[in-house]
Amino acid sequence: MSVCPVCYRENEPVGGRCPGCGAARSPPRVAHSAGSPVDDEPTNYTKPRGPAPSTAPSMQRPRQSSAVTRTYEEEEQTPPRAKMPQPAAVPRMILKGAAGDVTEFPLGENSILGRSTTASVRLADREVSRKHSQIDKEGDDYVLRDLGSSNGTFLNGKRIFGPTKLKDGDEVVIGTSKMEFRLGRGGAKPKNAEIVHTDDAKKELEGVVARVGAKANFAPVDQVSDINQLKRDYERLRVGHEFSNYVRLERDLNELLGRILQIAFDLIPCDNGVILLRDAQSQELVIQSMRQRKPGQGKVLVSETLLTQVQATKEGVLTSDAIADDRFQSAHSIIALGVRSAMAVPLLSSSGDEVKGIMFLDSRERIAAFTTKDLEVLSAIAAQASVALENSEYARALEHEATQRAQLSRFLSPALVEQAARGSIELSKGGVLSELTILFSDIRGFTSISEKLPAQEVVKMMNDYFELMVDILFEHNGILDKFIGDAIMGLWGAPVKRPDDATQAVRAAVKMQARLKEWNEDRIATGKTPLKIGIGLHTGQVVVGNMGSSKALSYTAIGDGVNLASRLCGVAREDMVVISEDCAARAGKDKFVLEALPPAKVKNREAPVEIYRVLEALEES
Repeated sequence: MSVCPVCYRENEPVGGRCPGCGAARSPPRVAHSAGSPVDDEPTNYTKPRGPAPSTAPSMQRPRQSSAVTRTYEEEEQTPPRAKMPQPAAVPRMILKGAAGDVTEFPLGENSILGRSTTASVRLADREVSRKHSQIDKEGDDYVLRDLGSSNGTFLNGKRIFGPTKLKDGDEVVIGTSKMEFRLGRGGAKPKNAEIVHTDDAKKELEGVVARVGAKANFAPVDQVSDINQLKRDYERLRVGHEFSNYVRLERDLNELLGRILQIAFDLIPCDNGVILLRDAQSQELVIQSMRQRKPGQGKVLVSETLLTQVQATKEGVLTSDAIADDRFQSAHSIIALGVRSAMAVPLLSSSGDEVKGIMFLDSRERIAAFTTKDLEVLSAIAAQASVALENSEYARALEHEATQRAQLSRFLSPALVEQAARGSIELSKGGVLSELTILFSDIRGFTSISEKLPAQEVVKMMNDYFELMVDILFEHNGILDKFIGDAIMGLWGAPVKRPDDATQAVRAAVKMQARLKEWNEDRIATGKTPLKIGIGLHTGQVVVGNMGSSKALSYTAIGDGVNLASRLCGVAREDMVVISEDCAARAGKDKFVLEALPPAKVKNREAPVEIYRVLEALEES
């Protein structure tokens, strides 16, 4: 790697130019030692160091004449991802799509990354092998391994050739897919920034030059008589316009914070910038993102006293010497770093009552490097940033809810999906013993039918069939447990228990047979083979809940009662609905026309099972 003399980014030139700023670059001289490993599959991959400058809008400070505003900036940003409203704090890989969408993949004990349908982290990427890489949990560590892929696995811009431990915030690239490894909701704060704590942080801040309210109040035009106030209002509106053009709706918190700091650097002559957000659990301010204009400036130190003042007053503060007073003499590098001016402004909630974070900028060039106008501009940026952060949080919450709804809608009726999304239904991992009514249906002679049809026609036939049957299942308050080949398994009594669960289950079975007859008439009229099904039901105690591994979890039921329902489905001939004595008793024998069948001898049951054929469902009184 070599450093660009213009933008100071550490990267390799592409086509004779810096991939970061576009400046002309000469290729670096590379010398290979005799024993050094040689990458036999060189790639053009270069680790990105921030948003591409070409995408930034023109937001220069008027007194800056350069046409390129960010060619001298250096960004060092390794912020933890903020807490999502719903997802659990588990180790995960975060995939960033080209359109800005974000997908999270939880990691288990052994997780495969690749194109395979069985991969834990499945990637639709032509340059990725079916089983490209693997992440294994070894003790408290997560270790990344390449599985002999053609294009290699890259960690933080470097290709790995053996097992490599992952750290929170590491960037993993395989093919064209860029991912971030996260250990939990928190994570390591930026390495080059910290809050300086003191015993008397609540003491009055010294060296305050100006204070500015964080909330803007625009008077009606007929009440504006001060031209200076009009200019300040215009500046706030201008900043808001520029901010909305550049930031828009960004779901990824890291990207959003980086863009906010970039705007501040474009408009204000600062050397360092930090954004702190309040941790939802500890309620303390935590450094989430930082930026430095040039590399090698040392650690960014944020005064706890300054933060305390901003939180207490909810006002932006400009100080000419924020941390160089007697109380900070013990902080070994504060004076040495030469901090001369600093500003901090609050990031308020929409109501204005809560400080959700703070933006901090400092300058090391000279005393009084910032003016009151700079503080007003920073306050305007913070006002827009507060709205953007809330919108981003709402967007992530909605995205998570949409994903949850999509998953639940595969086996729950729309009404139950709505209850689960509101939290009215508990679908936690693990099983509970509960009385359920279980339904199994199976197509008779399906193998011989499918052998005579093209594969595409079989798929269409099954999709149409399943659509009809599942609609009836949901209509009668059942849930779809799973499809088993051409068979359907449905449940009543979980996750919501109703007094008429068994009754609804038997009525659903009768209606499934009736609806299939209607559908078969249409098939016969078009020269297609009709389908015949047998249905079996049983009511009994089973274990129900979310079961499976960390990679694949499904809401299902297991136990002897499930097995018996499956056996009764096997007993049922074409066009038959067969129920057990327990199911008939729970459903109500007076609500159906039943025909007693000879007791059935089923596997794993010593005594024969009393069974009935359901001929008709009587009208509800």
